[in-house]
Amino acid sequence: MLRFFHIAFVLLGLTMSASWSMKAIAATESPNVIVIFVDDQGYYDLGCYGATEIETPRVDAMAKEGVLFEDYYAAAPICSPSRAGLLTGCYPRRVGNHIWVHRADSTTGIHPDELTLAELFQANGYATACIGKWHLGFAEPFLPKNQGFDEYFGLLHNLDPVEVVYFGDKGVPLMRNDKVVKQPADPSELTQIYTDEAIAFIERNKKKPFFLYLPHTMLHKPLGVSEPFRGSSNWGEYGDAIQELDHNVGRIVDTLKNLQIDDDTIVVYASDNGRGPGRTPEQKIQGRKLSTYEGGIRVPAIAWGPGVGVQAGTRSKAVVRAMDWYPTLATLAGIAVPEGRVIDGRDITSLLKGDTQFVPAAGLKKTLNAAVPLRRRWEPPEEWAAIIKRHEFNDAFFYHGSEGELAAVRWRNWKLQLTPSPQLYDLANDVGETKPVRNGEISRKLRGMAILFQHEMLADARLPGVVNKPTANGKTVIPRLISEGLNASLGVTYARYGDRTLEMDIYRPNDAWGKLSAVVCIHGGGWANGSRESHGAMAQALASRGYVAATISYRLSGEAKFPAQIHDCKAAVRFLRSHADEYGIDADHIGAIGLSAGGHLTALLATSGGVADLEGNGGNSQLSSVIQAAVPMGAQTDFLSERTREVSAAEPKGVIWQQFLGGTQEERPAVYKAASPLTHLDQGDPPCWFIAGEHDDASTHADVFRRQMNQHGISSGLTVLKDAPHGFIGKQVWFDQMVEKADQFLKDSFGGEK
Repeated sequence: MLRFFHIAFVLLGLTMSASWSMKAIAATESPNVIVIFVDDQGYYDLGCYGATEIETPRVDAMAKEGVLFEDYYAAAPICSPSRAGLLTGCYPRRVGNHIWVHRADSTTGIHPDELTLAELFQANGYATACIGKWHLGFAEPFLPKNQGFDEYFGLLHNLDPVEVVYFGDKGVPLMRNDKVVKQPADPSELTQIYTDEAIAFIERNKKKPFFLYLPHTMLHKPLGVSEPFRGSSNWGEYGDAIQELDHNVGRIVDTLKNLQIDDDTIVVYASDNGRGPGRTPEQKIQGRKLSTYEGGIRVPAIAWGPGVGVQAGTRSKAVVRAMDWYPTLATLAGIAVPEGRVIDGRDITSLLKGDTQFVPAAGLKKTLNAAVPLRRRWEPPEEWAAIIKRHEFNDAFFYHGSEGELAAVRWRNWKLQLTPSPQLYDLANDVGETKPVRNGEISRKLRGMAILFQHEMLADARLPGVVNKPTANGKTVIPRLISEGLNASLGVTYARYGDRTLEMDIYRPNDAWGKLSAVVCIHGGGWANGSRESHGAMAQALASRGYVAATISYRLSGEAKFPAQIHDCKAAVRFLRSHADEYGIDADHIGAIGLSAGGHLTALLATSGGVADLEGNGGNSQLSSVIQAAVPMGAQTDFLSERTREVSAAEPKGVIWQQFLGGTQEERPAVYKAASPLTHLDQGDPPCWFIAGEHDDASTHADVFRRQMNQHGISSGLTVLKDAPHGFIGKQVWFDQMVEKADQFLKDSFGGEK
């Protein structure tokens, strides 16, 4: 039986540096990961870091048997950004989660297109669980189960009064997945029950690889301590809570030993941010949580793994950041960070193994993910290129304050505080930041690093995930945060018929590199009315999720009868292929989406590839109009059905059919056949996912069409939006559900990774 390596990340107020000898790992073995992340534990607040008011024998033993980091930094001096940095491997600013904390009414979180550490492990066969405090967004797309965790147990929120008020008299609930276990949660029992749940998860998964993220609610205020630990320390309730955490870390280690997997386990212990300054003359660090003094962001971190090659009894002076765990853990598990994934973390495997005392330059490519930092933008102008090397820039640490602003930069032992005016400190000799020093060369280098970083973030920072806050009337709106994050090319002419031109509006995310899949958005209006602007919100919402989205005009039936409309849709697809390089489009992955008449044209576009009579002469005839995925909504797909025969002849509804197709079904059967998506359906057509309102006609479910697709072995499906009418995209609640489903289907169809 395979022996699995369990990487237990105990990030409890300290992020312990996980290290083990890769020489000891067989290529077929997969490490398991446990992360214990403590809330608000200060740098000196463990025995092994100098605390005398408390006893922490279990964590101290881990330090003695592993690596203790003296210069380890959380991603931010405040909760939510710090957690975002840990789980994405990025500065919180890069992923749009750098400002303050998520409250219960927050509409933002980690964007669904980000690839969290949990998702990385999950995609490689790991069982994953988050047990503890989440605090990374509370709308459906941002919950743990949608960020890579198979299981969740804990508090989604903080327990401080500012957040508790959102829950009224009921208090903050303790959750298991999406079910309330207890409300209100009792702070005094959380440390123990989180550990109980963690142990149960380990025991259930001891024979297969797992990733366990254990972010404790303690030591955040209000503190909670169970009866056996009350009064156990010489530091009041805070010290008591630390000693209870220490005891429960010991329970985790004991479980690993009892299950005989301790020799296959690495444990990392760390805090999400600092708490306060030192308390003795020897403890010189100053500053509190929220600040960018060392006391606000430098935290304890320990890596333990005696059976897997982690150095024992080592105190490392290397500057390590929370973001570094992402590529490092991936390397230890034999997982390459996917191509195109730009993150800020460095692979510190060599440091953990004891092969080096500091983090090797990325260009040396000493380990699997060592070169990942080279994906970051590096375009220094001449002013800075001569004095800042790329590896120096990648090794610098950029401090951000609790409001998200860049406040300082550290490189080696030097720290330049940027606000309120630049002050340089030598941390090797003055960790308390009490005496500014003069060194023009170093000051200029660090200031240049700060400027380069600002330009990098301006160009490459990505959007957070955003859900729309319902408006008073429930109408669909696109948040300014989304629209401002898009590059819009409006009124682009894509086809010309004599003096008649057709235009499209093209949206692309500002922060996206490389070529993206494209989606053509086709408006409705009974083929006789409507405009591309009616699908503008849809195009922007899809673009914000990582597509090039184009909403198009086409000739309406009052101007030209069928097949002019499908000619125009095909011309739009060919135009995008022709201009793929200009707009950054992956020409092999183009889809379509539309509602009502636009839904019909979407379905017809999907099934009529290669039908010469439907191609038209809208330009770029040398290119294919075939699409690779379609989302028809509220669409008619069988124009030869009895229902269509009746509707086309009825007044007044039949008028739009007669204008579009030149008469009734009985009068123009050949035209109706040519316009029917079902007529052209064959084995080579792309997957289609239908979306319909619950109160729309049942014909929009496309039962016959989907059944025939299944017979051809083509993927298809149906989503019915509860309580929704035919024209559902005008209401935010249904619009959001539609975009979520369309995005999921398109990504699956295009085979794209997050």
